[in-house]
Amino acid sequence: MDSEANDSADSIDSVNSAIENSQELADRLISRLKPEDNASILKMIANKAYFSGGLGTIILVFWWLTVDTGNDELDSGVSTFFNLDFSQVALTVIGLGLLSALLRDFSRELGKLAPALVSGALIILCCLYVLEPVALGIFTDEMSSSDGIWRTARLALLWLGITYCAHLLVDASLLAWLKKFCDSKGLIIDPLSTREELGNGQLLDD
Repeated sequence: MDSEANDSADSIDSVNSAIENSQELADRLISRLKPEDNASILKMIANKAYFSGGLGTIILVFWWLTVDTGNDELDSGVSTFFNLDFSQVALTVIGLGLLSALLRDFSRELGKLAPALVSGALIILCCLYVLEPVALGIFTDEMSSSDGIWRTARLALLWLGITYCAHLLVDASLLAWLKKFCDSKGLIIDPLSTREELGNGQLLDD
């Protein structure tokens, strides 16, 4: 009987802890993203997802026009990291940049250690790939310095663009979770003007 009572108490404590964590996450999201009220969350989700999808498409078109079908000699300046040509390096930067940004943003909001560690390692790999062409152009004879700078500039644009795209995607996903959480708990977000007057007080009402 004592064992069953202890198990029941532990279960209740874990449930209460999960609810408290969800409440804290909801408050953090409201403080950072600043929705006007419950109804405005839907518009924010749509806008962020819309711009994320549009920016992702622009990035892929930019890669296709300036890298994959460009005038670069792909046989020159092959990366020393896994022997990738420039087109493959560009795709790798897009993939690593996207994954790194997703892990970093989710780690920031959820307070998880492992995703942040992986994100940091991926950022270093992206930096190496982005800076490698300009280094090859300056310090070796594999390509001219102007070609190296132009390649690095394109890789940097792809990296920055996909990072912002991932940031918008994470915000849209977290807003969707916030909307679902508020609806399931019957919580009402105070109007933005009221929250600004209250400062850092309670952001959600039953």
